[in-house]
Amino acid sequence: MRSGFLSRLAREPLLHFALIGVALFLAYGWRNDAAFGADPASVIEITPELSRRLASQFQTVWQREPTAQEREGLIQDYLREEVLYRDALALGLDRNDPVIRQRMRMKMEMLSDGIAETLTPDEAALAAWFAPRAREFASPPQLSFLQVELASADDAAAMRARLEAGADPATVSHGAFLTARLDAATAQDIDGEFGRGFYAAVAAAPLNDWSGPVKSGYGMHLVKLLARDDQGAPTLDAVHPQVLEAWRRDQAQLLRKQQFDSLAARYRIVRSDGPGR
Repeated sequence: MRSGFLSRLAREPLLHFALIGVALFLAYGWRNDAAFGADPASVIEITPELSRRLASQFQTVWQREPTAQEREGLIQDYLREEVLYRDALALGLDRNDPVIRQRMRMKMEMLSDGIAETLTPDEAALAAWFAPRAREFASPPQLSFLQVELASADDAAAMRARLEAGADPATVSHGAFLTARLDAATAQDIDGEFGRGFYAAVAAAPLNDWSGPVKSGYGMHLVKLLARDDQGAPTLDAVHPQVLEAWRRDQAQLLRKQQFDSLAARYRIVRSDGPGR
């Protein structure tokens, strides 16, 4: 009978959890020779500043101040998180975890990114940085064109003949609800009305000649490109906010590299992988 009881006990899930808990506790004690409370790192202090920060976070989410009971609940939740976090570190649970490694890398890189966000160059330095990159800030060409929607791609030749003979695009188009003519339209305007890719197809069409068929989100079209207004390189004043933002992104990349090079110099990096492995 006693053996039956022991057999049932061995299958009890709660016993398994208890044994795991004991193993973790023993592992913690083995890794930490000092008695609990002797190490200053084992002290968790709830300061007025911490309490106010937790309350502020609550207020940001719920748009009201926490009650006394809710404030105490926030502190208890913080204590639970802090205790488990510290013990997890002591047990080395953060090691070789790809998610934690990626998160720590992101936080380190955010340090340099945050510095870059505070930088403001003088106008001469910004102008020097902008000069070789000016065309990168140019807007796409604005297009003026006519379009006629076809009933099917097979109608393209017959429709082109009618249009070249002088037919009005607005009256022969198969679809009456699409705009027959657009003037000085941007890529956003054109793709917004006809679907992604239509702007690129019209921009590639020859000037003053019906061409196609060109596919849109509605069907097939013939198009006649009337004008292409190429936007030249803008002045710095015209795109100053965008240039400043791009300059800061560039500085963030430089700071990331400098940060890594400085930190990596503290290590002796040994590679034993060899070529071809």
